[in-house]
Amino acid sequence: MSRPMSRRWGAIAVALVAVAVAGSAVAQPVEPVLGLTVRAPDNDDGRHLGVRFTRNPLNTPPDAGVVTAVFRRPVGAASESPPAPTLAPGATVAAKTEVDGWTVAAVLEGGEAAFVDEVAAGGRFVYAVAEVRRDGDGKTTAASPVAISPLVEPRGAWFHAERVGFLCIVVLITGLIAYYIPLARKRPKDIYIRRIPGVDAIEDAVGRSTEMGRPVLYVTGLEEIQDIQTLASLLILGHVAELTATYDTELKVANYFPLTMVVAEEIVRQGYANAGRIDAHRPENVMFITAEQFAFAAGVNGIILRDRPATNIYFGKFFGESLLLAETGFLTGAVQIAGTAELTQLPFFVAACDYTLIGEEMYAVSAYLSREPTLLANLKAGDRFKLAAMAFVVIGAALATAGVYALGPKVFP
Repeated sequence: MSRPMSRRWGAIAVALVAVAVAGSAVAQPVEPVLGLTVRAPDNDDGRHLGVRFTRNPLNTPPDAGVVTAVFRRPVGAASESPPAPTLAPGATVAAKTEVDGWTVAAVLEGGEAAFVDEVAAGGRFVYAVAEVRRDGDGKTTAASPVAISPLVEPRGAWFHAERVGFLCIVVLITGLIAYYIPLARKRPKDIYIRRIPGVDAIEDAVGRSTEMGRPVLYVTGLEEIQDIQTLASLLILGHVAELTATYDTELKVANYFPLTMVVAEEIVRQGYANAGRIDAHRPENVMFITAEQFAFAAGVNGIILRDRPATNIYFGKFFGESLLLAETGFLTGAVQIAGTAELTQLPFFVAACDYTLIGEEMYAVSAYLSREPTLLANLKAGDRFKLAAMAFVVIGAALATAGVYALGPKVFP
């Protein structure tokens, strides 16, 4: 036989072997998954279903072209289990597509044997799982028999076992408040609260304004009425208004938002009424300046330079304008009292003001001034919880140093 002829027959033989190998690969069956179970996950909110199964060992070693298709189908109350989806050769199986009324919930390509599906609450569903071999174009070349689950419904858990720590915190705080409220009602003077010099200085500062015949300026901060710092500032404003009414001193209140101005005007009116001087209240002294940050700062600085108030009080949430306000007040020689929970602005108030309430001191002022039992109980409960949190941090650090990262058998045998 000539050499060209032998080469031709060799090429034909190689092609036949390749076709045979490819044909055997295509024809090789795909085995179904085993042990399909579908149930609501633990600690769920009632909108998920967990699908679990076992990969058939006859399909190993894993074929790079084999994926697991998870199908979902809603079922009515009176409906029976629907027929399995048909995976015909050449069909495309991709997530969110429809096959015979079934929705492809997921296509697992990494050999996973579990999947958590998000479903509508209160529905009833059937799941089907099949192993699918695909070609390079993503078309189905072979599929295993389909495993179908029984009807299943998502169910919300009554108790989230992984959030026991939060429950303990709630129980601890509730217990502390329940302990301190009766105590504060019976013996409010026995509830110790550390002195807050900035609050104690308010009365002296108002008295100084009275002696000098100059007004008191109160700034409620630069946040809206729903901000916790603005609410704390308005509570203090009521006390200041009552003092100024008692001493017959003019009070001017600068506000950043219109709604804050409305609430502040009512609080000032009530403060004057509590002092028996409602006739001395001047609504025009409770002013809305503007809702632009540095325009507001310029407006307040103008009031400081024109009216020369003897006392400037800044309580609330402040930003970059804090130093502008405090420095202007310092130049006019006013007594300045400030308070904010903004850590970035506290240094400016500390440097330019006579007294500064730092962080939570501003929130404690209402209890400090009124000695109201409920407020006192909340304040003391918060303090005790902070001590407990500090103890937990120390204990946790000690356990971590000893190499204990979970309260298991090493701690509780």
